[in-house]
Amino acid sequence: MNAKEVKYLKQVANGYCDRLAWPTVLLVSATFALFFLIPALVFRGYLPIWLGTIGMAVATYANYTALHEAVHGAICGARQELRWLNELVGHLAAIPMGTPFLGHRHEHFLHHNHTNAGEKDPDIDCANMTESPWKAIVAAGKLTANNYKVFLRDRWPVVDLRQKLVFSAEILAIVLARVVLLAMPFGLVGPVASSDPLWLMNATLWVLVAGPVIGIVVLIYLFAYLVHVPHKVEGKFIDTSVYEPPAALRTLVTWLWGFQNYHGIHHAFPRVPWYRYRALFEAEKELILRQGMPTHQLSGYRWQRVN
Repeated sequence: MNAKEVKYLKQVANGYCDRLAWPTVLLVSATFALFFLIPALVFRGYLPIWLGTIGMAVATYANYTALHEAVHGAICGARQELRWLNELVGHLAAIPMGTPFLGHRHEHFLHHNHTNAGEKDPDIDCANMTESPWKAIVAAGKLTANNYKVFLRDRWPVVDLRQKLVFSAEILAIVLARVVLLAMPFGLVGPVASSDPLWLMNATLWVLVAGPVIGIVVLIYLFAYLVHVPHKVEGKFIDTSVYEPPAALRTLVTWLWGFQNYHGIHHAFPRVPWYRYRALFEAEKELILRQGMPTHQLSGYRWQRVN
């Protein structure tokens, strides 16, 4: 890396994170509402089970972006008087994810500080997730559990009473949200579409369990696994990749990926909002590539590294 160029890039990046990130506020408002609305519509008979399952997967997948942004303080930007809004978004997004905001903040900072550094990186548990569907599900469970594990191991013994109460309240909110969802088949939202026990069981398992799990597995594959392959390279700018789709598909793929195909930008400049990763990469592409950021483009049906 060139120290002078890196300093310049940091100055440029600061200009991308000086405003309130309204798109993220709108995103968490939508995903939080959908997390409860979709199951209600399924149990009332307004949505088929298959569509409700897909909807819950998409809502869970998209919701993580808000949690992730709040962890990095990327919602309030330079406006520290709005820090309360950043924290509120984080706590709201934590409920659908089943991951306490305080726990994820600590776990995710460990990931940034020790990216690809073996067991020091709590996200390394996803490195073998493509070996089988079962290992993908196990990886989702491990990465979720790590948010509790590392906070209780590292932070719980040293934080003050207020943070302990907040962490405990988050867990309570996560549990109560699941109680509300599980009460829906029993008439919490009004008459259910069918009293057939088999239908109710299928709806519950697919919409309330399989949908969120699918969303988390896809999330981990795209946000944690693929962008850090081969999970061994350490160092700023070189430990995280960019995947640049063909020009004709770039906008569509980037939005579907939650802009995390530019995850290398995030690791280099963590406070830049997700929806501005691409703009920063394209504006300073030559300098960024010169620092060694791994960049891949599609060649046929395969991603081919070009830098």
